[in-house]
Amino acid sequence: MKSKTVVVLILLSRLLFPAHLFAQASDIWSLERCLDHARENNIAIKKGELAVQSAKANVIQAWAGLFPSVNGSLSESFNFGLRFDPTTMLLNDQRYSTSAISASSQFIIFNGLANYYSILQAKHNYKASQYDIQQVIEDVSLNIVNLYMQVLFAQDRLDIVTQQVGLLQQQVERTHLMYEAGSVNKSTLLSIEAQLATQELTKVNGENALAKAKLALIQLLNLDGFDIQIEKPDFSSVRMDEFNESETAQSIYLTALTIRPNILGKEYRAKAARKALTVARGSYYPQLTFNASISTIYSGLLKQNPLDPNSPVVSFFDQLQRNNAQQLSFGLNIPLFNGLQVRTAVKQSKLSYQNALLDLQNEQQTLRNTIQQVWADARAAFKTYEANLKNLSALEENYQYAQQRFEANMINSVDFNDASIRFFNARTELLISQYDYIFKQGIGLL
Repeated sequence: MKSKTVVVLILLSRLLFPAHLFAQASDIWSLERCLDHARENNIAIKKGELAVQSAKANVIQAWAGLFPSVNGSLSESFNFGLRFDPTTMLLNDQRYSTSAISASSQFIIFNGLANYYSILQAKHNYKASQYDIQQVIEDVSLNIVNLYMQVLFAQDRLDIVTQQVGLLQQQVERTHLMYEAGSVNKSTLLSIEAQLATQELTKVNGENALAKAKLALIQLLNLDGFDIQIEKPDFSSVRMDEFNESETAQSIYLTALTIRPNILGKEYRAKAARKALTVARGSYYPQLTFNASISTIYSGLLKQNPLDPNSPVVSFFDQLQRNNAQQLSFGLNIPLFNGLQVRTAVKQSKLSYQNALLDLQNEQQTLRNTIQQVWADARAAFKTYEANLKNLSALEENYQYAQQRFEANMINSVDFNDASIRFFNARTELLISQYDYIFKQGIGLL
């Protein structure tokens, strides 16, 4: 089965808008330009990119947990009153200063493999964030395509109404001349003038609909102004003559499970929650650590000759070397009872994992329902398009026949305008079904 994505972006940007259409003037907005602009400026996409960067930083932090920690300290103290001097091992009430320098390091040898599983958890969260941003981009792109199609439809519909108004204006002028010549009565003239007024109102409504569609697209793109010029694509490359019945909703669903970013994101969230549970269970195990430290101190009371009060103080660097101390140690921390904190943490992690699985199942069910609905909608849209195409063909032939009879004065203007209105309405209905099917074919995974 041919693998296809559910993203309408792929269908419409590649199928409806060929690459040669993209090289246009800067004041013309193609679909590709709209999508590129959104990727660079949309706030939701920018926030998603920040989330990806944050998840990547967490991966680096998780890897850093495997390395020993190293810390250093430096302190300067001014002592008053009776104190114990660590360099002379004597009590002294003189005013003096001390300087202390130390460095320590700790390496976790074993902690229930918590660090290892923390790395896996961070990696899964990072992968999930990448799929999340893909989903955000697709959602924004789908909204842009939808509004883009609405602008195209509103423009095409307005063009049809404009043609109809122009035709009615010609008929009004002709009927007015016939009325002045006495060929038709005033009722006929008033009837066609009323039809013209109705279509002019329809034209105004169409202009308003086009302006609203453009404004919605402008606002989504965060542009200034109230007008935007977009490209009119060539729909001749779109297959409108058949509906692919070979790909059922179930086959599309099975393919979508392997490519949809929202599904893959939920899967990695569940994997991350599973690793978080393993990390929490690691706290049940003893923690074995290796510690190393080095320290030294300087005191203003340490004399070169302790028995001579007038003896000079041992120099700073000599004291640092003389008072140097090192320590190596192993530590084993055995959890016995800590107020059920570990047990509670494990239980909470297990609940989070179960909740992540339910989120995944819910997303899969939502995807299945969406695909079934979209597939049915696309199939119905195709049948509607076929019916409207046949209806237009019949009404077009009827319109041409009515026009010939009208020009031969075999029917009056009212009958001719009735045929023309039905013909133009059929064109509008076909246009509606065409855009509806094109859009649903794109998002319909067909």
